[in-house]
Amino acid sequence: MSPTDGQPLMNPPVRHRSTRDRPAKAPLSKEAVVDAALAILKTDGLEAVTMRRVATALDTGAASLYVYVSGREGLFQAMLDRVTATITLEAPDPSRWRDQLHSLLRRMHHALIEHPGIAALTLADPPTSEVILTLTENLLEILFAGGFDPQDATWTCDILVLLVTAVASEDDVRRARGRSDEEQREYVDGIYKTFVGLPADRFPIISAHAAQMVAGDGDERFRFAVDVVLDGVTARAARR
Repeated sequence: MSPTDGQPLMNPPVRHRSTRDRPAKAPLSKEAVVDAALAILKTDGLEAVTMRRVATALDTGAASLYVYVSGREGLFQAMLDRVTATITLEAPDPSRWRDQLHSLLRRMHHALIEHPGIAALTLADPPTSEVILTLTENLLEILFAGGFDPQDATWTCDILVLLVTAVASEDDVRRARGRSDEEQREYVDGIYKTFVGLPADRFPIISAHAAQMVAGDGDERFRFAVDVVLDGVTARAARR
């Protein structure tokens, strides 16, 4: 009771927040779904990318995502397509086909390591989306410009893609360990010392050539591996 008028106190009316007061959600689209998935990939890794997690990031239900992607595998394919689409292609030139191939493969590698975990998506069934096939076509065009016959070109293309994927996957594992550049150098130095310290009677070659065993950075070793493949296929063709 009010001490002044004897009337019961009334609670002030509760004003429910109107939906019009809330920030409007961005409209759902395939692009928005992939954006959210790639953001989760960057912060928490591939295992964290689930339909439910992406839906939560977009303030919606998981069922609503199926309009745009056919489940988690479809989401992964869309993510891989988005990353692949960022890779600039080459206009094949027979006079510099090898340099073009190195440049394209290096861009492929960089695109994968910019999105840790994406490389693993290529290790199961070969992707056959339009954007992946366009990249494959470009690789084959360059190999054809280098004079490779169709069978050698197609198998070489397969080997090179596997090489890029393997190197990117190795980079993912190393990055997950969280070593700084300095820590990585110290690790390599430790490997060198291990090789040098091996008993020469049992490991004469490794202990004598420890410097060569650890020489070269990732880019140098990657270029060497590509050249070995190309030189090997070229030499094999010349022996026929």
